[in-house]
Amino acid sequence: MKWILKNYFFVLTFLCLVGCASNPSPQQTMVTDRQLVYKETYKAYMEAENKYLNLLFNIERLPEEQELWMMKRDQMKELISLRELMLMSRSELDASIQDWEKYLQELEQEQKKSKFISPNLKGQDVNRSSPGELLQNEAFRPPPLNH
Repeated sequence: MKWILKNYFFVLTFLCLVGCASNPSPQQTMVTDRQLVYKETYKAYMEAENKYLNLLFNIERLPEEQELWMMKRDQMKELISLRELMLMSRSELDASIQDWEKYLQELEQEQKKSKFISPNLKGQDVNRSSPGELLQNEAFRPPPLNH
């Protein structure tokens, strides 16, 4: 019975750790959201552009149709507004990517600042992460000459 409880406890702990580790940062979520918005506006722009090209083809075939000319004007307005939306969403995506990069750089700096200091090591050995680690100066020190 104790074995089952221990395994159950370890499984719950593991699942909790996995759940905490897999949560994206708010900056990453913002980038993902902005990327989806940009993709959708790009798709809408491409569809509107295809409609516009189709209208131009139809106008070329039937230039006397007034309705086609009106549709062309409306489609051009839609293209302009979609292009502005697409450019705006792209600039928001770029800004959110820069925020995310800044956040990652801050995390790296915090990690570099918080060095692990072993309470068992004293003097110059404090800079070692383990007792057998060579420091920078020790690796290139020539052996002493014994004459």
